[in-house]
Amino acid sequence: MSLVKKLSEQLGENSAALITSDLSIRHLCGFKFRHGFIIAAKKESFIFVSQAEYDFLKDKAEGYTVSVYSDMKNVLELLKTLGIEKIYVESDKMTVREFNYYSEELCGVEIVTDDLLSQELAILRTIKSESEIKAVRRAQTVCDKAYDKLLMNIRKGMSERQIATMLRCYLAEFGADEILPRMRVASGENSAKHFIKPTDRKISDGDFLLMDFGAKVGGYCSSMARTVIVGEITPKRENIYNAVYCAVEDGLKVLRNGIGAKLAESVCQATLSGWEIDKYAKADFGHGTGLEFYEPPYLELGSPSMLKTDMTLVCGCEVTAPNRYGVKIADSVIITDDGHINLTKATKNLVHI
Repeated sequence: MSLVKKLSEQLGENSAALITSDLSIRHLCGFKFRHGFIIAAKKESFIFVSQAEYDFLKDKAEGYTVSVYSDMKNVLELLKTLGIEKIYVESDKMTVREFNYYSEELCGVEIVTDDLLSQELAILRTIKSESEIKAVRRAQTVCDKAYDKLLMNIRKGMSERQIATMLRCYLAEFGADEILPRMRVASGENSAKHFIKPTDRKISDGDFLLMDFGAKVGGYCSSMARTVIVGEITPKRENIYNAVYCAVEDGLKVLRNGIGAKLAESVCQATLSGWEIDKYAKADFGHGTGLEFYEPPYLELGSPSMLKTDMTLVCGCEVTAPNRYGVKIADSVIITDDGHINLTKATKNLVHI
């Protein structure tokens, strides 16, 4: 069953979905178009585009009837012909200006702005197709190659800003179309801060250097995190690093189809508790990734989600000692029937710079 058919099955007999965001259009169709939208109904689904794009799309959009629109009159006529009384919109994507426009143009049809459509689209995106998984793999390969090259070129005395610039260059060199907006390259006390941009602070002996970054390739994302040590490490900090390493490994071991998303976080916390550092941990083992860097499901305590085969996730653990240091390790994985496939090839063993 096609994605748009699965979506339309969740709607009532006299209801349809209006898909306007580039993200959702890309996911449902497998391609983007510059000007247009999707109408998804139980009986049939339609793509409305400009005349300029019609010839290109008319034979490409499998499962859709492609139509030209110059104004919304023919769209309104179609909705009336199909008996559509309600039309759901993407509440998390549609702007006020867009809402006002469609409300005026589709007069007589109830515009529903609750979270139903947005939630259904998010659920559909959690399970990846074979082509989507290949794209995520390519994105992670870019991350691994960039990280490997970065390790060969980092030197004591470089600033966080210099290292971040190098990393961006290497990600682009190996094929990244976009880079994770909130890249973290943080050292020393800065590594204990969750939301911080790279600064002019220079790395020095005894510093943890935390790097949390990602790439988008072919429209799909992957990310990873690694922490290295500059020079020699104290026994206490080595203990912290080993605890995070073990927590990540233990959490990854339980990942498989059919388990609750919260289980891996529970295992991770239990491991950290055994090392007596759980109070310093960030409570979030991971999240989905795909067309966006951060997507459902969310692997956290209290999550109602279940993991399913072909979900792509970023999973890891972060521990911080406020105003002193932070350690984070995270991998990109694919859920399988009996476990997971780890896409991240970079070693998790402690690296000395």
